[in-house]
Amino acid sequence: MLKLTQPNYGYVEVLDLCRDGITGNRGLLQKVNDAIPNLQAKAQEYEASGVMGELYTIEPLQIQDEDDPVVLGQLKKSDLIKLYGNYLVGNKKPARAVYDSLMVAADEKCPFCGGIGRPRNLDHYLPKAHFPQFSIIPVNLVPSCRDCNMDGKGEGYAAIEDEQVIQPYLDNDRYFNEQWLSARFLPSNDAEPGVIEYFVSPPEHWEDSHKKRVEKHFNDFELGLRFSKEAGPRLVTLMSQYRALLGLQISAESSKSVIFQKAVDESPFVNHWERVMCLTLISEL
Repeated sequence: MLKLTQPNYGYVEVLDLCRDGITGNRGLLQKVNDAIPNLQAKAQEYEASGVMGELYTIEPLQIQDEDDPVVLGQLKKSDLIKLYGNYLVGNKKPARAVYDSLMVAADEKCPFCGGIGRPRNLDHYLPKAHFPQFSIIPVNLVPSCRDCNMDGKGEGYAAIEDEQVIQPYLDNDRYFNEQWLSARFLPSNDAEPGVIEYFVSPPEHWEDSHKKRVEKHFNDFELGLRFSKEAGPRLVTLMSQYRALLGLQISAESSKSVIFQKAVDESPFVNHWERVMCLTLISEL
């Protein structure tokens, strides 16, 4: 939902920093050095597929009789996972600067849920358990909140185009610049202002696969429920202000412009939950 700018670090630079940090494991360093051309080719494959919205076409690691298969050259699955856990995440390692840079670049906003959650760690868009060859590719590392990382996406990955959640770094601008999130206002019969109910309503001109992708994203991250919870307290405040203006004999249209349109105009992006809520209130009140 939130577009992330391309990382400051390219893959070659990240790989070099990780290699610089491998000071006590000559065997691993040699295997990494030998596999550099293959690793770089895989990084290029990832970025090209991501830009085309075709990451689902990359085959996951096939684990049959052995739990730690060879993935690239002499590099095993455990080696590639260690490259991330020990030499990119590890404190006091040169590549830790990459981890910190990616976290800071998110500006305390999880891109999967549109910023309602605060990133706690980096999530592998293609999970390293199934795609260890991409364990340290910067554009595969997404700053994520706990809800999106653990409860939303987890270790899941897409097998077909429709199942892909939005890739914050590489996906087409349509998912970030065109409105596909909608809402309806359910007024209350008592003193409470009511409820905002969110749903997916992509543009008609989108292809079916693109529509299904935002539906998948919306459902996987439980954005309907999470956005409604965010909207509840804000709705109380906005409706109180709106009714106060009506009580001063200010017209409904002028009151909507002062209270709701202002929030629409100041929203940070097109599918922000508050923007969509205020658009709904303007049209339905």
